[in-house]
Amino acid sequence: MITLAAIAHEVDGQLEGDPDFAVDALHGIQTACRSSLTFYTGQFSQKNSQTKAGAVILKSEHSELFSTNRIIVEDPYLAYARVSRLFVLENNRTHGISDHAVISDHAVIADDVSIGPFSVIGDEAVIEYGVRIGSGVHIGEKVSIKRRCVIEDRVVITGPVDIGRDCVISAGAVIGSCGFGYARDGNSWQRIEQLGGVKIGDRVDVGANTTIDRGSLDNTVIEDGVKLDNLIQIAHNVQIGENTAIAGCVGIAGSTRIGGNCRIGGRAAILGHLEIVDNVDILANTLVTKSILKPGEYASMIPAQPSNVWRKNLAMLRRLSRSTFNKS
Repeated sequence: MITLAAIAHEVDGQLEGDPDFAVDALHGIQTACRSSLTFYTGQFSQKNSQTKAGAVILKSEHSELFSTNRIIVEDPYLAYARVSRLFVLENNRTHGISDHAVISDHAVIADDVSIGPFSVIGDEAVIEYGVRIGSGVHIGEKVSIKRRCVIEDRVVITGPVDIGRDCVISAGAVIGSCGFGYARDGNSWQRIEQLGGVKIGDRVDVGANTTIDRGSLDNTVIEDGVKLDNLIQIAHNVQIGENTAIAGCVGIAGSTRIGGNCRIGGRAAILGHLEIVDNVDILANTLVTKSILKPGEYASMIPAQPSNVWRKNLAMLRRLSRSTFNKS
């Protein structure tokens, strides 16, 4: 249970109602009940103002639509995001270390750490205060995990990896895996051992089954505030600037540098050894083959269209290609 006074303080909001009123859940405006909290952005019809929620987060201009407890903020959606973390912390407090966890005598484990069953903590690993580690997690040698991180079930982290504060690593993610590096040796390949590590900043989220390879010599670097969706491949020596957000199924080849405050749409593919500056938006399915040195929005995909239209357009492109070739 969380009081409205605590919630209003968290979101810097103005409370109109009972400060001691406690809510136990965060629900949508139509599914909320008397003991839950909801938010209203003004995007729904006024019939949604008939919510049964015990309290609503909303803008001042919508205050008169609701007769229940209200928390007035400038951006209800942002306030909802902040409050959602309160409920996660409330519902997932640490529960100690399972008797079925395997922890090296040479690991350093702080107070108030939770480690689930069948998890393994390797030599010289350092786990700081308030970290929560799920079941079946493997944390290898010389891995450092700073305060209040959440490591969900079946995550694999192989050192040397340094993870900052308040990060969330979702189930099945692999951090510190061996990068894809080989040198041609006649008709065969010589493996290049990956000797670097991974450095992850504060407040980074890593989605389920995402992989981040360790560097070949220097570190792979994920800076503060980066948000990574599920099923992303980040190759060795990649650097991603602060507060960049990357959607699912993106692949980033080795040694590419991506700036801060970028947004990369799902299934985009970025080739290696490129530079992408700050404040670049790359739309879904885009193939990036050259460096992007100017902020802005970039795309290379063709949206879905009726198949007969696509065939006509493809025929025109082929004729254009032949015409250009004949003229040259």
